[in-house]
Amino acid sequence: MQSNKENAVKTFLLSLALLSPLTLAQECDIDSQYVQANYRVTSQADEAKASQTQLFTLWRTPHQVAKQGEQLVEMWQQLRNQQIRPIRYFQKQQRGIEYQPAEVQGHQDWHSKYQLISNQLLAKMTLKSEQMEGCEHQQRYQLQEGDSHIELVWLANQKLLKSMQISKPSYQQTITLQSVNFAKQVVLQQFAIWDRYQTTDYADIGDNESDPFLAKMINLGFIEHGASGFYNADGKVLQGGHSH
Repeated sequence: MQSNKENAVKTFLLSLALLSPLTLAQECDIDSQYVQANYRVTSQADEAKASQTQLFTLWRTPHQVAKQGEQLVEMWQQLRNQQIRPIRYFQKQQRGIEYQPAEVQGHQDWHSKYQLISNQLLAKMTLKSEQMEGCEHQQRYQLQEGDSHIELVWLANQKLLKSMQISKPSYQQTITLQSVNFAKQVVLQQFAIWDRYQTTDYADIGDNESDPFLAKMINLGFIEHGASGFYNADGKVLQGGHSH
C-alpha cells in the first residue's frame, strides 16, 4: 500500500498539472488595447545608396493611436461615428495641429493606423505558417502583387506587426518590432502629456500666420493635408512610408 506521504505528493503534483494551463493563461492575459510598441524602419531606395533607419513608437488605447518619431507625433482619434480625426504634435515646441475628418485627403483606414496594416491587406495575403511562442501567436504571411513582394510576421493575439518586409526592384523597406509594453497606466500618461500641448485648428492657421511657430512649420512643409506617414527630420515624406 502507498503511504499517506506518497499519496499527498501525487495529489500535489496532480494539482500543479491541473493549475499550470490556468496559470499560463493568466500570465498571457494581456490587454493589447493599451500598447507601447517600439519599431525600427530600414529603407533603401537603391542598392548603391546607403539605407535609411528610423525609430518610432506606436502608442494606442481603444480609440486613439499615435506614431511617435524623434520630433513629430502623428495621432489619430476614432470618433463615435467611426470617422478619424488626426492631430499632429511637435514635441520640442509642445504644440499641435488638429485636423477635422473632412480636411484629410484620401480614405483613412483605422486598422492601418492602429496596427500598421489594414485588415484588407492581411486578408489578401497567404498564410504560410503559424506557431505559439510563449504568449505570442505568430502567423507568417506572404503576398506577391505585381513587382512587389511582402512578407510579414503577425502577432494575432496582440494585433501587432512583429515584422514586415516590402521588396520592389528599386526599393526595400523592413519594419521590425524591437520591444513592447502593455502597461496601461504608462500609455495613458503619455497621451495625457500630449493632450496638454497647445493646439491650433488647421482651419484657423490662415488667421494665425503671424505666430512664429506656425510660420516656421508652414515653411518647412510640416503643415499640410494628410497628417499621415513616415517623415524624416526635414519634414519630408519618406518613400513607401505608409502605403499599406
